[in-house]
Amino acid sequence: MQMSGGDGPLLDEVEALVGLGVWSWDVTANVLAWSSGLHHILDVPADVAPSFETWLAQVHPDDLSTVKSYFTRIHREPGTHTVEYRVVRSNGALTIHSRARSTTDRVIGVDQDITQSKETVVVSDRMVALGTLAGGVAHEINNPLAIISANLQLLADGADGTLVGEAQRAVERIRTIVRGLTAFSRSTDDQRQTVDVTRVLDLAISLTSGGIRHRARLVTELEPVPWVRADEARLGQVFINLLVNAMEAIPEGNAHQHEIRVCSRTDEAGWAIVEISDTGAGIASDVQPRIFDPFFTTRPVGQGTGLGLSICHGIVRSLGGDITFRTAAGLGTTFRLALPPSEMPAQEPSRSTPVADTDARRGSVLIVDDEVLFAHSLRRLLAAEHDVTIASSGSDALARIRDGARFDAILCDLMMPEMTGAELHAMLGEVAPELTARMIFITGGAFSPASQAFLDRVSNQCFEKPCDIGLLRGAIRALTDPTSRIQ
Repeated sequence: MQMSGGDGPLLDEVEALVGLGVWSWDVTANVLAWSSGLHHILDVPADVAPSFETWLAQVHPDDLSTVKSYFTRIHREPGTHTVEYRVVRSNGALTIHSRARSTTDRVIGVDQDITQSKETVVVSDRMVALGTLAGGVAHEINNPLAIISANLQLLADGADGTLVGEAQRAVERIRTIVRGLTAFSRSTDDQRQTVDVTRVLDLAISLTSGGIRHRARLVTELEPVPWVRADEARLGQVFINLLVNAMEAIPEGNAHQHEIRVCSRTDEAGWAIVEISDTGAGIASDVQPRIFDPFFTTRPVGQGTGLGLSICHGIVRSLGGDITFRTAAGLGTTFRLALPPSEMPAQEPSRSTPVADTDARRGSVLIVDDEVLFAHSLRRLLAAEHDVTIASSGSDALARIRDGARFDAILCDLMMPEMTGAELHAMLGEVAPELTARMIFITGGAFSPASQAFLDRVSNQCFEKPCDIGLLRGAIRALTDPTSRIQ
């Protein structure tokens, strides 16, 4: 769309300042025009003629089907349409909000760069959601910790050995809670992969169940659903926001009179359907048209950002899905999410795979961990099968290997203060490269961007604390197999 007249350069500057691009589509003649602002947003040279092919070539591959559907809706359905998508530029990706008004023969649209504001509100709302959950999570963690503490004391006094099973179940509860916090508190980067919807939903339920039980019974009816292409943290944020929303729709007290129900199923089209229902007061009719609007809230000033449902709507629509609701005064509300199945096959976890016990020969194992108590506990668990050595730091381990020590397996903490596991791996690549493939990493769940990038790059297995000892033993056996042993 060529700007004409003396104000053209000024309009171009305004567009650049606020990150806007204006476009029009003559449907009858199939002619597309756009302003210099959209040239800038799409990172397309000014002398390149506007076309849908050029536009789509700049769209992030994960958002391509969503944008194509947007253009199709605009063409077929007169009215106002919106979408969020990302464009790939030479200096990084931008998040764009597009709004178009269409008639039977013409479309006028405005696209705006909302990258910075999007990141800000996502971080803000995630912090609000996690803040809401903090009390319930602390309660959930303290309960199994109390079980462990009491049972271990009884074990020390020589009491019933069945207490070990109770302590192990309590540890598994803690691990589930921490895994959920780790998954949902990642950075704001949209890192899409093929995601197990049921697993993400389970983690969200585990984080919110402590708060829910004081207001309602929690009922789950989870049928298998297809995996979807999504960012796990953002999809988890949607589920957490909807669960917290359902919880806060019900007053405290009389929990036996109320219910929050979570259901999952696959619809006739093969899409994943998730419904979260509550028996709260319902949504007033005058409020319903605005519940997905940014910054709209019915809570008192200072209580809530008014971003929760808006962000849920934005995330679900960015995945090519849909979020709707039904409500009735005094009978509660149900939010329904429909997510398209991933076109890419699900990636089953390649790490932490159990290995058959094909050889009982003892191996030599080096444990590298600055948590000395954990290292000694792990040695006691492995000592019956292997000769175990402990190094309290990466430099200690490196010194032993420089002096000629060799090991069939090296269990190494990923995050250590003096030398990280990744740094030790790099040093061994120079000193004893044959040992790098024999490293098995262990982490408490704290991943820096560098350590995450390292794990994505190497094929070594990685276990989260508290480790599944059966899986860990299987991984060690794979390295102590006669065909794999260091001679």
